[in-house]
Amino acid sequence: MDDRRVPRQGWAKMTLGLSILFAVGAFAYFSLAGTPLRGAALGVLVIVAGYWEYKRKLQDERTARKYEAEAEEQRRKNQR
Repeated sequence: MDDRRVPRQGWAKMTLGLSILFAVGAFAYFSLAGTPLRGAALGVLVIVAGYWEYKRKLQDERTARKYEAEAEEQRRKNQR
């Protein structure tokens, strides 16, 4: 395996952090505008969507690693 690749989990964590930051910003904006309930609802929606995307990216990475391992094992069997 190529160790020089950027770990995907780092990108997944960064996008989750950006989602949380956006949710906090949306809540603050709507709270200052006088509708904190709307801000809280939007914030929760953004956080849930960000977490869903985070879990999907981690699952995609696990699946890719599994297929890479299977392909490497098959390649080793074929070389024998």
